Amino acid sequence: MEYDFEKLAKEIVVAKLKDVADPAAVAGEVVHKIAVSALKGTQARQEPRVTISAACRGVMSGMVLIEKDLPGTAVALIAQMALIAQESNLDPAECMTWAMEGIAPVVMVAPAGTSDAVGEAIEERFMGAREAFLNILKASA
Repeated sequence: MEYDFEKLAKEIVVAKLKDVADPAAVAGEVVHKIAVSALKGTQARQEPRVTISAACRGVMSGMVLIEKDLPGTAVALIAQMALIAQESNLDPAECMTWAMEGIAPVVMVAPAGTSDAVGEAIEERFMGAREAFLNILKASA
């Protein structure tokens, strides 16, 4: 049984972030709240990887629908992973990878140039992470 955190995250973003001053930052908070409570509630029944990547995919999908900043959102989501990892006793590097696995499929269907912009933003904030993101993009192609 998989829990649909992707749909939940997308619905929250679409419903609540359209008119927020800094939607990317709030999107990060949304993924944090969903992931931490979801990981606590489903730990024995669902892989943390599935939960985190679904929550990130849902947030990114919602941001596409309300036409908000995808590079900024991707960075905000990845930035939450250290905290999520700490609160959930997970490996921060794994959490970052799972977040990127959720971000990649959305970026691939977003307008042309989005994947480059997201890769650029990730590299700027997390030095050396662009390569991991590009590998995940290739794998999900």
